[in-house]
Amino acid sequence: MPNQRLESAKQIGTGLAFVVFPFVFIFAFAVHPHLLSLAIVTDVGTRIGEFHGNRLMHLGHALMLLTVPLLIVVSLKLMHMLTERGAWLGFIGCVMAVFGAVMLAADKTALCLVPSAFDTLPEAQFRQMLPGLEAMFHFKGWLALLYLLPLLPLGFMLQGIGLYLSSAIPRWQSVSLIVAMVLLGVSAAVDIDLLG
Repeated sequence: MPNQRLESAKQIGTGLAFVVFPFVFIFAFAVHPHLLSLAIVTDVGTRIGEFHGNRLMHLGHALMLLTVPLLIVVSLKLMHMLTERGAWLGFIGCVMAVFGAVMLAADKTALCLVPSAFDTLPEAQFRQMLPGLEAMFHFKGWLALLYLLPLLPLGFMLQGIGLYLSSAIPRWQSVSLIVAMVLLGVSAAVDIDLLG
């Protein structure tokens, strides 16, 4: 009986992870200023101006950080769903997605939580921190590890391909996952290329 309750808890938790993440993701992107503008922002000063004093944007980024465990749960579930034909794609995709999720946590911590702390400073002190913020947004030092962030969508994309090949879920669902990850990957690559 305890194992049955544990399995039920796992199923509910995984189901919640599948449902909660997209809503948090949409909210986190929706609170970005100038979201519908097609202009590509390459100036770090403009990016700093977008988050400076923007509490709603800080909330969205904090919520994204909190979704990292959900992404790991989903990736592990997809890996376990893939057997035989898609097993290797499931495993390799899971490893990539988990590394990417860790990079997402690093990104949201370094480039979102830390700047939100800087927002609590008086304006004159905040202005003195601008060179440090610019170094952060240019991925200086060990922040270069954030170039691994695209592993997140690439890993899920591999798992989506495995799901498609193995027919573990309806094909339209695996195609939806692949398309979503392509779009997310393009977004991550553009962000990294422009700022890194």
